[in-house]
Parts: sequence; structure tokens; C-alpha cells
Amino acid sequence: MVVLWIVPSDEDSAKLKTIMSIHSATSTGSETRSYPKFHPHVTLAAPPSSSTLTHEQLREAISNSLSANLQVPFKSVNTGNHFFRSVYISIEPTPALVAFHTQIHNTLSLEPRTPLFPHLSLCYITDEDDAKKEERQRWKNQLEASGRIRYTDSSRNGIELNCCGDGAVDDWITGFTAYEIWFVHSVGPVESWSVLDKVRL
Repeated sequence: MVVLWIVPSDEDSAKLKTIMSIHSATSTGSETRSYPKFHPHVTLAAPPSSSTLTHEQLREAISNSLSANLQVPFKSVNTGNHFFRSVYISIEPTPALVAFHTQIHNTLSLEPRTPLFPHLSLCYITDEDDAKKEERQRWKNQLEASGRIRYTDSSRNGIELNCCGDGAVDDWITGFTAYEIWFVHSVGPVESWSVLDKVRL
């Protein structure tokens, strides 16, 4: 199955990976499927495996639907109840993001299969590990306790993430500008997923 991802620049991706690489304070054992490595992204579209859409059709839909300077602002950090939405950044659904998502699906005649759009997952944790130790909430709590998250206003409707490395100066970000759309073959274990193509925005 080929899915379309909205991806940050290399610089912003490296910053987010600093957060995503934080190890759990609890041990989940070497046999667990929790905490695989993956690139930071917002899933834009996920055609079903039965889809007959061609690569060219997907590229054309992107070029016909994209608005310039697509901003991806962070709204909150949440825990979820699914492996692919274990702990994630909820993204502000700006009119431009919503319009891009809608236009892509309309152009391709697809039903949206992007739960909680738009969001950016920070880690994937199995249901088994979460059931044993409430691992998803533990990881989010650890992130908050380490001072990596702060709210941008008193209503808690917007956040910043501190993406500094160990011992480095603070590096707060509130979101990113969409840099590329990736075509990702997402079958099998997460770390075996492969990037088939990239469209620069």
C-alpha cells in the first residue's frame, strides 16, 4: 500500500526526531514491537490496497491541489488508543490543510482513511505494552516532566516543543512548513517501510 505523507524539511525533521528518539523510562523487553523508528510525517492520504490509482495520478492530484507555503502548526500532545496513534501531536486544522486534504481526496475519488487528520505521531506503542504498563501515558508524562512541552497561551490551545539535544541550548518549535510529499510503501514492519518518491513543495 502506498500512502502520502506531508513531511518537514531535513532541519525540522531532525528537530522532531530528537523528541521521537527519547527512550521510555520503562523497559518493554527486546521482543516488543514498540518504539520502531520512523520519519516524522502527517498522513495526507492512504488509498486502500485494492486501489488502481497510478503513481502519475497521485502526483497530478498533488500538483493540482497544493497551496503555497503550507503551514503545519502544533495544537497539543495527546495519547491515543491505536498503535499508529500512541502519542501524537494534534495539528491545528487550518483552512489550507483541510482544503488540501479535501481536494486530494475529491480529485482521486477516495474516501478519507486518515483518522484524526491532521496529526503527527511521536511514537508507536503496541496495545500489549500499553495494557501492561499504560506505556503511552507514561511516555507522554515523561515528555512533560522533562520540560519538552509548554503551552503558548493560557487556554492551552497551542504548544511548543523543545527539540534541543542533551546538554544543548533550548530549541523551541511551534510547527513547521510542509516541505515535501512522500510516497511511502507502508507494508510490513514499520522499519521496513520504503520511500518510493518525493514531491518538493
